[in-house]
Amino acid sequence: MIMPLLFIVNPVHFMVFFPAKVRIPALLLSVLFLCLPAYASNQTALVQLVEYVGADYINAVVEGEIVSPEEYAEMEEFTALLAEGVAQLPDADGKQDLQRQAEALQQAVTDKAGEPRIKTLAQSIRATLVSVYGIPVSPKAAPDLDRAATLYQTQCAACHGPEGRGDGPAGAAMEPAPTDFTDLARYNGRSLLGLHTTITQGVDGTGMAAYGDTLSDEDRWALAFYVGAKAVSDEMAETGKTAFNRIPGMKTSLSLDTLVAQAPEDVLKEQGEQAYAALGYLRRQPSALFNQNRFIALSDVRLKEAGQAYANGDRQRARSAALSAYLDGFEMIEQQLAAVDGDLMRRAETDFMAVREAIDRNQGAERVSERVATARTSLAEAAEALSGDGLSPAATFSASFFILFREGLEALLVVAALLTFTRKANATNATRHIHLGWMAALLAGGLTWYAANSLITFSGASREMTEGVAGVVAALILFYVGFWMHSNSNSQKWLGYIRNKVDDALGRGTVWVLTFVAFISVYREIFETILFYQALWSQVTSATQAFLFYGIAAAVASLAVVCVLFFRVGMRLPLSLFFRVTSLVLLVLSVVLLGRGIAALQEAGVLSAYYLGVPTIEWLGFFPTVQGVAAQVLAVLLGVVLWLRGNHRQEGR
Repeated sequence: MIMPLLFIVNPVHFMVFFPAKVRIPALLLSVLFLCLPAYASNQTALVQLVEYVGADYINAVVEGEIVSPEEYAEMEEFTALLAEGVAQLPDADGKQDLQRQAEALQQAVTDKAGEPRIKTLAQSIRATLVSVYGIPVSPKAAPDLDRAATLYQTQCAACHGPEGRGDGPAGAAMEPAPTDFTDLARYNGRSLLGLHTTITQGVDGTGMAAYGDTLSDEDRWALAFYVGAKAVSDEMAETGKTAFNRIPGMKTSLSLDTLVAQAPEDVLKEQGEQAYAALGYLRRQPSALFNQNRFIALSDVRLKEAGQAYANGDRQRARSAALSAYLDGFEMIEQQLAAVDGDLMRRAETDFMAVREAIDRNQGAERVSERVATARTSLAEAAEALSGDGLSPAATFSASFFILFREGLEALLVVAALLTFTRKANATNATRHIHLGWMAALLAGGLTWYAANSLITFSGASREMTEGVAGVVAALILFYVGFWMHSNSNSQKWLGYIRNKVDDALGRGTVWVLTFVAFISVYREIFETILFYQALWSQVTSATQAFLFYGIAAAVASLAVVCVLFFRVGMRLPLSLFFRVTSLVLLVLSVVLLGRGIAALQEAGVLSAYYLGVPTIEWLGFFPTVQGVAAQVLAVLLGVVLWLRGNHRQEGR
């Protein structure tokens, strides 16, 4: 989960907007938001600059002679901006190499070097940017090329021409002339990331306007794919389709990252002609990549990076890549795979754990390589299990049902227990506060989802980090509330008092604790649920989309049944017995949430993990690591001691 936008501001200063009685709960909430990652850097602009230089240098210098002073001045300006921008990037391994490359490109332009030299340097800088700083933006779903064709005719054809040849009537007097998208040489040097950035930010000093404020991100990506495929011939696309579907390993080597960040000439140089043709096919038919293979391919690439980095002695980078392989790749297709082959899903999950454990324990490179190979084999089996034209109706329904039912059950039990208690005791004020808590969580979850999709790029590690913090905090609060209920379950004076005046008996502090419990119990589940459904949506076909909604409806109905049963049983129990049962439920849930919170922090790389050779029992929050099991055992022992002490004190009253 990720924090809502309300707390991006300084949380301490933000407290003044709260009434005094709610500042403490609000301050507690703000702790969750300390994990907010920074906004993506302006490296997209640097990609745009370096690609522009590589593609347009031929119009400025030929055989060491300046053929266009205006174009040459632009090359000098852009390479200077590139060097300055690289210097301002945050420190990272590889930044010094990137600075040297940028300075070399600037010097090569000053020396009027030949085009091959400029192109080589531009390719190297682009590749290093992506390698060192990652890919800042990428499409979240398959671009709508039909809509892109319409947008192109209304927004672009006047300058670039109806066929994209740069011969539109509005561009006739422009200097430099509009881009000819059918030019194969220019196509070879431009990545989709660079095209998307150009569409978003425009190009200063040219007729290319910025569309970042007038077109949605989805439309800008669609246009980038559309114009980026103008130079792809029918023959290349057909050859690429065959290569992509039939050559072993092609689907994993041509990941979404590769498609977006690498120019065709990079793929040709690194992977050969078949991959080059396949890249052209994917630019024409990106939907071929936007299914379960997208996440499997990403996971496979990250596993390879982890193995290579560890072999090169870079343990930190290996650890980061191994985490990303699971969080940003495999985890996003776990539910779909579980619906098809549950045993394979659990085995693959264990294989990913084994890779991270080997790296954390600093085992030999050969051992890490073996575990990486095992995990990649499981990934290949997962790809085979999920192959075809998308998930079947049954698999879609099953995955959709269990995503919502699993994520919602814990939150429902907590909120239902609290509401049953307050309604049973006619605590109308406390009931309103609990409703306020879960409704605020829905709002915060919606804002968080909007932020993650529109404003901020979040990694799987940040998602797990925040979920882990929320889980541990929720466990502690539930532990407290559970024992608060148990400690008063046999107090006749207390029970008689709350029957008549429970709102006063609870007190302001306790009421806001209940509000916070309702909030955090619901909020920690919302964002991840949305992410899982987004991943599932990208993997269903038009024929099975309805079954996704059937699964949601069935999960909602099932949760409603659980809720009604809980209320009915709870309302019929004597107050003393209800206190005991509810306190036990909350204490068990606190142990479950503690286990899940520890596991999430381990998956985020915050806590180390030493794995045990026993199965995972997810519904109990039991994840087989020494740290997680130890935390849960300590919680259970502490709970037993406090429970027995509470019983002893009550017997003495």
